[in-house]
Amino acid sequence: MLQRLCVLGSTGSIGDSTLDVVARHSDAFVVYALSAHCNMRKLFQQCLKFNPALAIVSEPHHAIELQVHLQAAQLRTEVCCGVEALCAAARSDDCDTVVAAIVGAAGLLPTLSAARAGKKILLANKEALVMSGALIMRTASQSGAVILPMGSEHNAIFQCLQSGNDRTSVAVD
Repeated sequence: MLQRLCVLGSTGSIGDSTLDVVARHSDAFVVYALSAHCNMRKLFQQCLKFNPALAIVSEPHHAIELQVHLQAAQLRTEVCCGVEALCAAARSDDCDTVVAAIVGAAGLLPTLSAARAGKKILLANKEALVMSGALIMRTASQSGAVILPMGSEHNAIFQCLQSGNDRTSVAVD
């Protein structure tokens, strides 16, 4: 079954690694949404390659800049701006899996939105758990969301802690 991804923080190292896997396995994944804080050049290149339905940026002037380039390239990617757009993408019925790779506190609300929506969350943002771990885990438990750690260190610890359980995870680093 084709997994529809929302890659929050697509221009960082985790986003790069995720999109590398997607490119190598295009029969298994499709990109629904990409987001970036300020690297519009890289986000534009990612949009050209993966043709997402949505591209989300943090600042209105970046949204205008990206929209101009996307229109010139004749891409129909919708450009959205701000935290609420991140949250809406993370909970959208058009995605199954959310890669939560936004750095720092900025990743908390979109991660919580994905958890409330019962998504599979590939979590690279440890700050969200440091700030609100009990809330996120309780929300995930209530909604049926699955949270899997991304990044070699996080995933290795997860696998050690899960030793002997039926659940397994594969590192995506």
